[in-house]
Amino acid sequence: MTRNSSRVPGRALRVPVLVVAAALLVSGCAAAPSGDASPSEGVQSSTTAVESASEFAPESAPEATPPAQVETPAAPPAGGVEVLPEGVAPTAVSIPAIGVEDTLIDLGIAADGKMEVPVDFDEIGWFTGGGKPGGRGPTVIAAHVDGLAGPAAFFRLDELAAGDVVSVSDVEGGVTSYQVTEVVTVEKAEFPTARVFGAVPGDELRLITCGGYFDRDVGHYDKNVVVFATAV
Repeated sequence: MTRNSSRVPGRALRVPVLVVAAALLVSGCAAAPSGDASPSEGVQSSTTAVESASEFAPESAPEATPPAQVETPAAPPAGGVEVLPEGVAPTAVSIPAIGVEDTLIDLGIAADGKMEVPVDFDEIGWFTGGGKPGGRGPTVIAAHVDGLAGPAAFFRLDELAAGDVVSVSDVEGGVTSYQVTEVVTVEKAEFPTARVFGAVPGDELRLITCGGYFDRDVGHYDKNVVVFATAV
């Protein structure tokens, strides 16, 4: 199955991925195969490699508070909006509409101050500096769109639509269901950092991957796909 302009919905492809050398992580991307070989027809870019943390952030960070330092809103006065608990650390995510069901790894802050991304193309990660299911969000989950071997964990993320349900399991055995409210594709230079990582009073979810055009010259995609969802 490949991605093309007239996609037919189906099960997500779970393609084995390559182990990426540490040098590629430092450089932020892998070099394209030698020679003039072009990506497989219809696939966004089978030559894409792990990008640096900038994969899910703007090309140049905006003048905004880093995700890990976003302030939590003050508790409302007595009689106001209900104050949610801290939440529980997530362990797995299920997205039936695009055939995704997998455990989560932890993602922290990289050396450049941006959010880490999974090393393995098939892994899905949870940003530990953000919210947790059941608490004040947003809970941020990210994965790659494709890799050297083809489609990766979030290859079909842009197929989600308002109303689709995403379920997140936690370490206590609970499951929080979220309903998609919006799916946007944005230029990396215009990544809505505050809206994605900023504190919110309710339990919300963000799913992030890359999208748009893969630029071989700079080694990454020019856009991000962001899914916004609210607990139901």
